[in-house]
Amino acid sequence: MLKQYFSIFLKCLLILLAGAALGFLFFYFFKNASVFITDKFKILQSVFGIREYREGMSYGYILAAIFLGNLLSTSGYFGLGYLKAAFPASFITGLFTIIFLFSGTIRHGTSIPGEVITLFSIEIFYRVMALTTGEYINRNKFKNKAIPVTSLIIIFVMFLSAVFYELYQIF
Repeated sequence: MLKQYFSIFLKCLLILLAGAALGFLFFYFFKNASVFITDKFKILQSVFGIREYREGMSYGYILAAIFLGNLLSTSGYFGLGYLKAAFPASFITGLFTIIFLFSGTIRHGTSIPGEVITLFSIEIFYRVMALTTGEYINRNKFKNKAIPVTSLIIIFVMFLSAVFYELYQIF
């Protein structure tokens, strides 16, 4: 069963990388369209009441926004995995996260800092694990509880570390 979990995980990761490669090509050839997509994503953020960080924002608001946003996102990834949409979700995630990541270089006029790449990698990794765990549970219906429970613990630890690492970067 562990072999099945790693098989799903590896497929999700490879599909995510394929989406990321396509996202990079899209960004490379369509920089203005990439920035436009990123700006439209901000509208979606405002629907949920999330604002970009500005100097003087309270620590509590930022912690809540990061924690709840990442929790909602990770739960969504788990749900997509459970609904057997792990592979398309992996591809779409790879595609759009690369577009958002590289569009920041144009919008802010800087290169991508190493800290952002580290945070991005941690968040993508535990989200792929959430997709994998959801699909694994759907396929196996808790025949072996150790694998999904261990995976959920690892996801939660990585989730918390990403939240606090992001707070560390901000403050």
